[in-house]
Order: sequence, then structure tokens, then C-alpha cells
Amino acid sequence: MDSIDIYNYSDCKVGIINKKKKKNYLIKMENDFFFPSKEVFHQVVDTKQLKHVQRINDNPIVCLTMCLIICCSLLYYFFNNSFVIVDRNFIISTLILLFNIVIHECSHILTLKMFCHESKIKMGFKFIFIYPAFYVDTSYSYFLPKFKRIAVYLAGNTANCVFILVSMIFFPEYNKYLYLIVSNTLINFLPIVKSDGYYAFVSLYDKYSIAKSKQATYIEDFVRGMIMFGFLELLAFIT
Repeated sequence: MDSIDIYNYSDCKVGIINKKKKKNYLIKMENDFFFPSKEVFHQVVDTKQLKHVQRINDNPIVCLTMCLIICCSLLYYFFNNSFVIVDRNFIISTLILLFNIVIHECSHILTLKMFCHESKIKMGFKFIFIYPAFYVDTSYSYFLPKFKRIAVYLAGNTANCVFILVSMIFFPEYNKYLYLIVSNTLINFLPIVKSDGYYAFVSLYDKYSIAKSKQATYIEDFVRGMIMFGFLELLAFIT
């Protein structure tokens, strides 16, 4: 099972990710994260000066449980409701969604803090394709091994789905207001739009988010967004 050793080095923080056949390297300088090759790492870091902070071992149980909760909740919803993209309950559904977004983002924060106590929390606002979205900067999750990093990305969707399940079981009269939360969860969970599900899927293959040019990002987000919008339309049609 993968693990990561964390070190202090001068004004930087260093992570050495231990895999079966190789090591990956991570350096945090101020607010920037770098993933140097083995050769570059040993050129810029004097390993004798590394001060060990902690070792974090991996475990897939949490992220597998989250995936199970998300999938079961969505299936339960679709077996008991017809999905729509927008209807006359839009205003109340939006208010409930806004409340749920707070729960979603707090779940990211709590999970990240649980696995990485020294993480600093930053929140912001952006557009994902045409969708306005609040977000939590989870860059500190880079200092976690693979499955715990995935759990951080899935925490928000898990909270969404727990909310959906509780509402459907105990307050079924509010089912008609849940469709926007379901849409938001699908957008976040499926690895199409660059959101939580995308980063979880990428992490599964030991990849990290690498910044691209603004033009490339806009084009990529537009293509992904159109695919996601088409998927939602198809889902609404067949259900």
C-alpha cells in the first residue's frame, strides 16, 4: 500500500510518496506545489537536511465506502423519482441547493483536516463551464497518499448523497425539490466536467492537477461541459 513521508526543508515542505516500484516527489514552496522528477529532486534538495514530520499510510476503505454511498443514493433516487433539469419548483430547489453547497464544502474541509491537520483552508468562487460554483482549495491533499486524497475529493458528494437519502426516507414530501442537488452531484461525481469526480478519477492513476493555459482550460471546460449537459438532458428524457 502506498504511503507518504512528509519533511520540513528550509522554508519548504517536502513529500516523498512511496510506491511499490518507485518514489514520487512533491515540494511545496509558499503557495505553489511542484512535482519534480527524481533527478531534479536530488539536484535541488539536500536530503541530509530533511527533517521528518510524519508518515501517512494509505487505506482504501473510506473512499470505497464513499463511492458506495454515492452510487446507492443516486440509484435509490432514480428508482423512486423522475429526473428533471428544471421545473416550477426551481426557486425553492435552488435555496435548498445553496444550503447543501455549504454542507458539501464543509465536508471537503473536515475530511482534509482529518487526514492532514496542518492544511490551510482557502475557499473561492468560479465557473465550471456555465455552472457557478464555490470551491475549497484542496491542494494540501497532495500530501496524502492516493486513496485518502480520493476520499477528500469525494467527501462533498458523499455529504450530498447522505442529505438526499435522509430527505427521501424521512421527508419524502420534499423529493420534488431534490433534483438540483442530484444534478450537482452528477456534475461533481462523474469524471466528465473538471470537478470532484474528475480529480478523484485522475488521482486513482496517481496523477495530479497541472495548470494549463487559460485558452486550453476554456476549450477543455467547454467541451466537457457540453458533454455533461447532453448527458443530463438524456437522463431527464429516459427517466
